[in-house]
Formats: sequence, structure tokens, C-alpha cells
Amino acid sequence: MRIATWNVNSLKARLEKVEWWLERAAPDVLLIQETKLTDAEAPVMAFTMAGYDLVHHGEGRWNGVGIALRKGTPVDGIVTNFGDGPVRDSGPGATTAFAEEDFNPFDEARMLSFVAHGIRFVSL
Repeated sequence: MRIATWNVNSLKARLEKVEWWLERAAPDVLLIQETKLTDAEAPVMAFTMAGYDLVHHGEGRWNGVGIALRKGTPVDGIVTNFGDGPVRDSGPGATTAFAEEDFNPFDEARMLSFVAHGIRFVSL
């Protein structure tokens, strides 16, 4: 099994490069960090067309994590945000304003995990 990890530092900005790399490297699982996308913005269709399912957890600022795995691989036990609840909504269109001192790393979308192939994968 080929497992890779990539801090993409904006999946939107690097999607074309990620698609090219997936075709070339053909990992079974790709752990992605700093997608900087909300879940609604995650490029699920692009990954589907490349032969992958994408599970994403993001709020759309400077965080966001995802795990792409070969299409049709069953997943179980999805855990986000260290299992302690949802993240705040500070993405585009959010109605709540936050000061820098209000940010708690445990409120940010920086962790996603699930079990596939009998292995717990964790993207941090």
C-alpha cells in the first residue's frame, strides 16, 4: 500500500498539481493538510474523476484537512476535530467576527481520521 502526505497550502491553488501528481504517483491514500477550504468547497468531483474518494474537514481559513483514497474503499469511524465537537464557522460568509485572541487550536479544522483497510489514518 502506498500512503502519501502533502501540505498543499491551498488545495484550490494547487488542485491542478495535485491531479497531475495523483496520476503520476498513484498512491492508495493521500493525507492532505492546509486545504484552506470549507467542506462545501472541497473538490470532490476532481478527486472522483481521478479515481479517488475525498473525505474533507475544513472551515475555509488557514486550516482544513482531507484524506483521499482509492474509489470505493469503505471507511468507518470518521473522527474530526479530535472528537470534541464541531469547529466554528469562520469561512466565507460567516456572520461571527473573531479576534485573534479568540482562536483556540482545538476549535480549528486541523484533524480528520477514519479506518480503512483495517488501518486508522489520521491527517493533521
